[in-house]
This record gives sequence, C-alpha cells and structure tokens, in this order.
Amino acid sequence: MRDNTPLTPPSSPLPPRLGPRLARWWNRVGIWYLFLTPAILLLLIFFAYPLADSLMLSFYKWKGLGARKFVGLANFEDLLDDRFFWGATWHTLVFALVVTLGTVGIGYLLATVISRRVFGSSVYRVGFYLPVMLSVVVVAALWVRIYEYNWGLLNTFLRAVGLDVLALPWLADVKYALAAVIVVPIWQYAGFPMIVTLAAIEGIPQDLHDAATIDGVSEWQRTWSLIFPLVRPVVASISILQIIFSLKVFDLVWVMTKGSPGNSTAVLGTFLFRQGFETQKYGYASAVAVVMFLIVFTLTYLYQRLVKFDAVEF
Repeated sequence: MRDNTPLTPPSSPLPPRLGPRLARWWNRVGIWYLFLTPAILLLLIFFAYPLADSLMLSFYKWKGLGARKFVGLANFEDLLDDRFFWGATWHTLVFALVVTLGTVGIGYLLATVISRRVFGSSVYRVGFYLPVMLSVVVVAALWVRIYEYNWGLLNTFLRAVGLDVLALPWLADVKYALAAVIVVPIWQYAGFPMIVTLAAIEGIPQDLHDAATIDGVSEWQRTWSLIFPLVRPVVASISILQIIFSLKVFDLVWVMTKGSPGNSTAVLGTFLFRQGFETQKYGYASAVAVVMFLIVFTLTYLYQRLVKFDAVEF
C-alpha cells in the first residue's frame, strides 16, 4: 500500500527551549549565514581590517618600528604642499582618462567590425584578446625592449623606413615618456571592451539590422544610430571598470620607468610605494592611499550619477 503521508522537513537542530519562531528562522535563513561565515571572515581579515587600519594610520607618523605618533591631519596638510603629489595626481588622471577613452573606443570599433563577419573575424577576435591574458609585468618588460633607443624594435623600424628623425628616446625624454607608457595599456586591454561589447552587439536582433539595410543606411549610420544606442549601457559599465583599474595603476609604470625621468611618469601608485617602502613614511603613504580611495569613489559616483541610460528592450 502506497504511503501518501507528505514529507516534512527535518526537525530543527536548535533546542526546543529556543522556541519555534527562532527554529524556523534558523532553518530558513540562519543556516545560509553559517555557510557564508568563512567568506565573511576572509573579507573582514584581508579587506575590512587593512582598510580600517590604513585609514587610522593616515593620522599617525610611523617608521615601521616603535610606537605610532598621532599627528592628526598633518599628513594630509603635507600632501597639499607636496608638488610631487600633485604631479603624480595629474599624471594619474591623465593616464586614466586617455587609457579609458583609448581602450573603450578602440574596443568598440573592433567589436563593430568583427560583428559584421569580415574575413578572418574569428581569428581577430582571439588575436586582439590575447594581450589581455598576458601578465602586466611581462607586457611592460616587452615594451621596454620595444622602446629601447638603439636596438629597440620601434626605432629600428623607423630607421629602416627612413624616418630617423622620429627615432626618439621614448622612455628617457620627459616630453614623451608618459605618452609612451599610456600606449601600452591601450594596446593590452582594448580586447576586453571588444569582447564584452561584441557580446552586446551580437545580442541585437537581426530584424533590426535587416530593417536598417532595407532603409539603405550606411555602415557609419548603422554603427552610430543603431548599434551604439543599444549597447550604451554596456559601454558605460566597461568605462567605469576601466577608470577604476587605470586610477590604481602601479605595476606597469613601476616596471617600465619607476616614475622617471624626472617624475614625468610618476602616478599615485608609484608615489605611495616610494613614500611607504623607500622612505618608511607609512603614515604619509596611508594618507596617499586614502586620497586615492576618495578619488576613485568620487569619480565612480559622479559617473554613475551623470551617465544614466534607460533599459533597452528589443
């Protein structure tokens, strides 16, 4: 004979004295927080605590050994009078702006071209994305060799085609060093916006493209009036990510120039590193870190407030 008795959930592991209401909460919600506990502990230990300690350290002077000396806002006041800090801040903002425009702009153009199924589009898709998977340190070391004045690939090519006047000491001249460094992340990371934007473009219904073709639109009109309005939310999200990554740049600049020549390529990341690990001004370096956090947070917040797009429905 078949047993039609409905299945009931296992009894609560909590003692009966805690009450049925708390037992129901534990079975429905509490058990899931228990599974999340390891991840929460890791976030608290390796993210929240260092962040809070860095904020507190910015109000002290400390050489790494001995007791900390409370100085209040003195570290921040010193930053306001530090011309090297302002120079690094300006270079960081220029770096973030140009790299974001370059990577997102080139990535969007590559995505639109590949989406039209040009010959070899699958090869282009893989080839343009490959640099994204390379280590930043490896890419930086590679481009240092490319920019080398005497035997570097770039200057050797320029001399071979008769453009000796353009063979310059790219990383040793204050006029060209920052621009030369900016080219590298644009080359490396343009593939990331390309892949994401390409996925958004391929999600556009073919009926819209067919209607545009019947109307006789040009490829430029198709790109600007049809494709771009439909993928703007994706482009906006990628731009936010690129801005955040670019404002935190350190390893690329450190491997290529270490902020030289004459601090012409110094960014906030390299300035913080020098203050903390070369001069042992850990409180001062923490103040720089706090300023970096405020810059990233402010720019991201303003971008999200000012750049808003309605949801796209096909």
